[in-house]
This record gives sequence, C-alpha cells and structure tokens, in this order.
Amino acid sequence: MKTHRNLCNRFLLTFALTVGSVGESVLRAQSESSPSRTEETQPVAPLRLIAQSEGRPKPPGDVKTLTAAAELKRSRDQMLRHASIRARIVEQVTLADRSYRAEGRYLQLALKPGDWQMRMELAIKVGESEGSLLEVCNGTVLWTLTQIDAGGGGKKKDPKNREVILTRRNVQQILDAARKTGDFSEQTETDLLTSMGLGGLPALLTSLEQDMKLGAVKEETLRDRPVLVISGTWSEPVAARMRRPGTGGSPGLLPPTVPDQVRIYLDKETGFPYRLLYLKKAPNRDVLKPMLVLDFRDVVLNEPIPASEFDYTPPQDVQSQDVTNQIIEGFAPAAAGGR
Repeated sequence: MKTHRNLCNRFLLTFALTVGSVGESVLRAQSESSPSRTEETQPVAPLRLIAQSEGRPKPPGDVKTLTAAAELKRSRDQMLRHASIRARIVEQVTLADRSYRAEGRYLQLALKPGDWQMRMELAIKVGESEGSLLEVCNGTVLWTLTQIDAGGGGKKKDPKNREVILTRRNVQQILDAARKTGDFSEQTETDLLTSMGLGGLPALLTSLEQDMKLGAVKEETLRDRPVLVISGTWSEPVAARMRRPGTGGSPGLLPPTVPDQVRIYLDKETGFPYRLLYLKKAPNRDVLKPMLVLDFRDVVLNEPIPASEFDYTPPQDVQSQDVTNQIIEGFAPAAAGGR
C-alpha cells in the first residue's frame, strides 16, 4: 500500500517537525506585523552552546558488539511495555538564518491495537507573536489544533491577527478502510499511524529504522546519563523521492527543510530516546549543522495519567475540518489495483 509509505516518507519527521510549520508561520507573522522591531526576532542561543551545557560527551567510541537496528528494536520493545509515558518537550529549530525554541509536553498510554491514546502540546513565542500546536487522540478520533497569533495589538490581542486551524481524523474509520484494501499488515498499520502523528515514539523509531541507512553505535553521555548514539542518513529510495531535480539529469539536493542526517540518543539502560538531533549539510561545505534538536526531559514512566488528558472538546467558535474521507479516498487506487 504505497500511499501510506508516501505519507510517511514525504517528511518522516511527522512527530518531531510538525511544529516547524507553526514556527515558520509565527516568524513570518512577526516580521509582517512589526518589521521595525527586529530586536525581538533575534535567534536564541546557538545550538552548540546548548549541546555543551546539556551533553557532556565522553570521547566517542564504536560499540562493536551492538548494532543500530538491534538497539532501536530494543528501545521500541521497552517503550511498548510501559503503561504510560509522560515527558516535557524542549525543541530547538534552526532553518536558514532563523531560529526559535518551542516547549510543551508529551503524554502516551500503552499503545495497543485499536487504542492509541496520546497528547502532544507545543508552544512557541517570538517577540509579540505566538504559536501553538495541540494533537490529542482518545483512541478513536485524532484532533489537531494549530493557533498562530501575529501580535501587534498591544496588551489586547487583535482577533484579526489570529489564525486557527482545527482538523479531525477518525482513526478507526481510516484503519477499517485500509483493511478492506486487502493489502494491510502490521507494517501498514505502523505506517498509517506514523503518517497521522500517532503511534508515538515507537512508531517514529520504526520509521527511522526503515527509511534510513544506520551507522555504527557510539557511547556518549547526555545530561549525566550514559547513552547510545545512533546515526543515520536517508536510504537512496527515500532520498530520491525527496530530492529536487538536478541539472542535466544529475541527482538534486534535498530541500532546505529536509535534514540530511539524524542522531538518536538512547538511554543505555532503559532505551528511552532522550534526544533526536536532525542535521543539515551546509551549502557547498562538507559540514553538518544542527537543524532541529528534540529533547525529552523530566521523563516519568508507568505512572497513572487521568483519562481526561485524552479527551478533547473543540472550541465552539472554531469550525473544524474533517479530513477522514480525504485520507480514505487515497486508498481507492490501491484497492482498485488489487482487484
């Protein structure tokens, strides 16, 4: 069922980079609403300073007895055994000459077939502009709420500068329709859940393993905890689908918003992915620079989470867009081809 893989591969960072579009909109709104106040849109501290203060790496060394695929599988298996995951999210994004920071939280109950309960919240502030992202699923319906406030209205926010987008996806209906195509497997389900932002961290690690060429495993220390660092680059089929056309039939470069490499920092004992680091190759230089750092902090495992955290009532003054049928219609060609 290629439709599902395309959804996921198009921009594999469904979980980690969803907030990127929000941040870009906030930055754009800020520059449009108050172009003269450039001091408020200055980039935050360079990523190298964050790396120096939080991670204290030991001299890296290959762990000969471990393989990247085995460690990712171990990490997924361990996370799926947890009854719950609660963590604070800190995300640092650098795109071209713009940089911003987002913070929020991530909640997840045990991911079982037919029961995907998760919640992710992120908030961004750049000068007077603000943006937020909320994704919440009670196991049946996935809601996604994006809000952007351009500011510029003093202490009292101007409603005209506020953009709100609310979408609804019925996860059960989508999976039921996918099963009817006759080309449905555990892998297909993982791809679908990842493309919709569900499946949480286990699904993200699965997609990274499938779509990237993984390198050696290295030992380092992150925030005083021993970690295993796994690096990967896009596999050739995935990179080919994302590259821009080159000149004279030559392979083109990846778009500026697509990273060239990922590094995954797994806790050596628990396998928890405390950090995902996405890197971009500098133009005309063989140098990789941080593009996105996604940190999970204050991680709490196997503690009760109230069911109310996964319930959501949409605002009465916001009209939602139900994209369930739009996704289901994408299965039609695959189903017809199977017949």
